[in-house]
Amino acid sequence: MEINNIVYSCPEHGKDTYFSIKKMEKNRKMRDYVYVWFKHKGVSEKMWVRIRKGTQDKGQGTLDNVPKHLTKYRLGDLIKFYTDKEGITWPCK
Repeated sequence: MEINNIVYSCPEHGKDTYFSIKKMEKNRKMRDYVYVWFKHKGVSEKMWVRIRKGTQDKGQGTLDNVPKHLTKYRLGDLIKFYTDKEGITWPCK
């Protein structure tokens, strides 16, 4: 795990930054990962999930980041996810 691999962005550019990083999913080494956008009580954090079942569009996997702000999540948590029409991947509620 890399230390200090956090990228911050303002709300105005958050989506641009998300899609810029999400492009990494297309790299061969990243086929087993999906970049998920988490939101809770007005706080957003985007983190990598290692896919255990399904595809990058829909499935479940384990959280592969240590959350910085959304501390209700933990490294290794099981996350079910889906990707919306815009291409944003969200955790299932």
